[in-house]
Amino acid sequence: MKYLIKAFFMLIILFQVAINAQDVSDSFYTSINGIILNADANPAAMISSKSQNYWCTYTINSATDEMRKLSDLKFYEGDKLLFAMPNIPGSDLEISNSGKIIFYDHSEHYKGLLKILVYSKEGRFLFDKSFEGATQFEFSRRGERIGVRTPEGISVISLHSGRSYVVEKGLQFAIEESANGDGELVAVAPAGHIFIYENSLPRRNFLTGIDLPRKILLSSRLNLVAIIDKRHLKVYSLTDSDLLFEKTISGKFSFRDLKIVDDKIMAGIHKRDRNESTGVLRIYELNGDLVKEETGESKPLKKFERANPVRLNQGNYDPIPWPFFPFDSMRTVWNHYEQHMGLGGTDSYLHQGLDLICPIGEPTYSVIDGYVKCVLTTGGSIYWRIAISDTQISGRSNGWLSAHLIQNTIQFDVGDTVQVHDYLGDIIQWTSNWGHIHLAQISDSGSVWFYSDNEWGINFDPALAITPYPDTTPPYIDPVFGWSKFAFARNESAIYLDPDSLYGDIDIIVKVVDYAGDSNWQQPAFSTWYTIKKVSDGQIIKPKTLGHILNHKYPFYNSMWYHDYAGVIYQRDNTLPPSSWTDMNRNFYHNLTNSNGDSLIELSEKALAFPTDNYPDDLYRIIVEVYDDAGNFDIDSMDVHFKNGNIVKIEEEAKTYSFSLGQNYPNPFNPKTVIHYKIPLLGGDERGGLITLKVYDILGNEITTLVNEKKAPGEYKVEFDASHLSSGIYLYRLTAGSFSQTRKMILLK
Repeated sequence: MKYLIKAFFMLIILFQVAINAQDVSDSFYTSINGIILNADANPAAMISSKSQNYWCTYTINSATDEMRKLSDLKFYEGDKLLFAMPNIPGSDLEISNSGKIIFYDHSEHYKGLLKILVYSKEGRFLFDKSFEGATQFEFSRRGERIGVRTPEGISVISLHSGRSYVVEKGLQFAIEESANGDGELVAVAPAGHIFIYENSLPRRNFLTGIDLPRKILLSSRLNLVAIIDKRHLKVYSLTDSDLLFEKTISGKFSFRDLKIVDDKIMAGIHKRDRNESTGVLRIYELNGDLVKEETGESKPLKKFERANPVRLNQGNYDPIPWPFFPFDSMRTVWNHYEQHMGLGGTDSYLHQGLDLICPIGEPTYSVIDGYVKCVLTTGGSIYWRIAISDTQISGRSNGWLSAHLIQNTIQFDVGDTVQVHDYLGDIIQWTSNWGHIHLAQISDSGSVWFYSDNEWGINFDPALAITPYPDTTPPYIDPVFGWSKFAFARNESAIYLDPDSLYGDIDIIVKVVDYAGDSNWQQPAFSTWYTIKKVSDGQIIKPKTLGHILNHKYPFYNSMWYHDYAGVIYQRDNTLPPSSWTDMNRNFYHNLTNSNGDSLIELSEKALAFPTDNYPDDLYRIIVEVYDDAGNFDIDSMDVHFKNGNIVKIEEEAKTYSFSLGQNYPNPFNPKTVIHYKIPLLGGDERGGLITLKVYDILGNEITTLVNEKKAPGEYKVEFDASHLSSGIYLYRLTAGSFSQTRKMILLK
C-alpha cells in the first residue's frame, strides 16, 4: 500500500512539473533548425522584439546590391501605435525588449563600414555609432544594452547613453544588465574558455572544453552561465565556476539555441537526417532534470542525385552546380563580378560576387562538399550568410559564400560538414516581390572565418565556375556619344577630345552592353581588347591588347579600396557617370588604356594611357573586341586622327594663328564641356589683346563670362560647367577686337 501511495504522490509531482513546463513552453517553439521562436508573435509584425511587446511594419521600396530603401515605418507597443516614420535611416532594423530600435545603415558597405542608429520607442534619435568589419549583434535580455563583435573585441554599448567599452574577443557572448540598470555582466566565450566581466572589469575566467561555442547566456539572478556547442550543453555557477550540469546529444541531434524563461533553461535542438529537418525544444530545471521535450517546425528534405558538372565555359576553375534546384538551370543574373556600382554622382565601387535573383523563400543548396567556416550576419536579419570551405586546415583556404539567408532556416553551423546539394536555408525577401543570393568564392585562414578580422579575400568571377552557363546572347558595343562611337579623354581627366584631333596621352573608353541569358539587367563586358593600326599602310602600332578582364583577385573583401579600383577599370566623371545598380539599363564605360595588358590589376595602372604623340599625325583605326563570360563577343572599330603637330609647335606657330573658335566637346553635354579657341598675334603686341568668351541662352541673355583678359597668341581651352542650368540650346561667343564668332551647344540632362 505504501508503494501505491508513494507512486500516487510521484504522479502528482510529475503532473505539477508538466503543468509548469506547459506554462513555459506554450509561448515558445522551435523553427526547422532549432532556433527558439516566440509563439505569441504578431502575424502582422515584420520585426518584433523577442518579448513581442514591441513590433513594427514598413514598406520595402527600391533595393540595391547591399541596401534596401525602407519607408512608412509604423511602430507599436502592443496594440498602441507609438509613432510613424516616413523614411527609414537604414536597410534593416531590430527592436530590443525595452523598445529601443537599431537601424542598420549599410550605405558604406563597400568600405566595410556599418553605422547603427539608435532610436527610442517614441521615435526620438538617441545616437549613432560606426563600425568597420562588425558582425554578431546581441541584445541584453532587458534590452538596454547591445554587444557588437568588432576587430578590437566585443563592444558593449548602453542603448540609453551611448556609453561603450570593449572587452575580450570571443566566438560568442552574452550581456545581462544589473538589477538597477547601472551596470552589466558580460560573458565572452573564446575557444575553450568563458570570461566574465562586470562593468568592463574582468572578474572570472574558467575552462569549458568547448572550442566552437554556438550560444552563450547568463543570468545574474539565477547565478549561472550556460553554453552550447554542437553536442554539449554545460551550465556553470557564476559564483565559483562549478559545473552545475551537462547534457550530451549525438547522431541526428545538435544544439542550436538557448533561452532562460521562468527559472528554466530552454535548449533549441536541430534534428536533421536525409529526409527531414526538425526543431526540438527541451526544457530543463536548474538541476539538469528534463522537464519536457516538444517537437517544433519540420521541413521535408529533397534527395538529389549527385551532379557531376562538366566545365563548359572559360577558365580553369572547378565547376560547380547552380545553387538552386534544378541544378543545371540558369537563374536571373542581377549583378556581375566587378560590375561598376554607382553611389551617386561620380562615386562608385566594384561588386564583389555574383547576385542571382530568385523567389522569396527559395531553398538554396551547397555547391561543394566541405566544412562550414562561418555563419554570421553583418548587421540585421537580411544579412545572414554561410561560407563552406573545401578544406579543413588552419592556414588559408578557399570557400563558397552564400549570403542573404533566413536565419531560422540555416541548416548548419561552424564545424559542420556539408555535401554538395545539401539544403543550406531559404532566401530572404530583398524587394517587395523577389529575393536574391550573393554567391562568391572567398578565402580566409583558420577553422573559423571572422569577417571582423579583415582577412577575407575574393578569388574570381563565379560565372566562370558555375555550370552550365547557357548564355548565347553576345555583348555589343554601344556608342558612348551620339556623335562618337568611342570616347577619348586626356589621361586621368574628364577632358574629352574631338576624335578628329587626338593629341598627347589619351584614355580610350568604350561603352559595352551585355545580357546574361534571359536576364533584363544589363551587364558589363567580361573582357575588353583593343588594336590600333595606321589606315594608310595597315601598320599595326598597337597589337591586340587586353584592356581588362573582370576576373581580378583581391586580398580583401569589403574595403574602401574597391572605390579606387573602380576608377581603374571604368571611366567615371560628370560626363560619363556610373549608373545606379537599381537601373536595368546601365552605363558601363570601360577604360581600355588603364591597363598594362596583363590580367592583374594595380592602382598605378590608372596613370597609363596611349601616347598618340609617339606616332606621326595621320588617320588611325581603333579596333575593339568585347567578350562575355560564355565567350560570346562583338567587334567594332572607329577611325580617328592623331594631330600632335599643331600642339607641339604652338609656340613656334602662334604668331601665324588665325582666330578660331572650336566646337565644344562633348556636344550634347551633361553637365560639363570643353571649348577650344586660338588667338593670333594682335597688333604686333606679343601679349595679345583683350579676349572675351561668354555664354548666352537662346534668347540672347548673358549666362556667364568664361574668359575676360588679355591672352598671348596660342591655343587655349576652357571648361564650362552647366550644373546649375536646365537642358536646352545655348550660345557661346568669342570676341577679340573686331573679331567675333558664335557657336551653338546643347545641354542635355
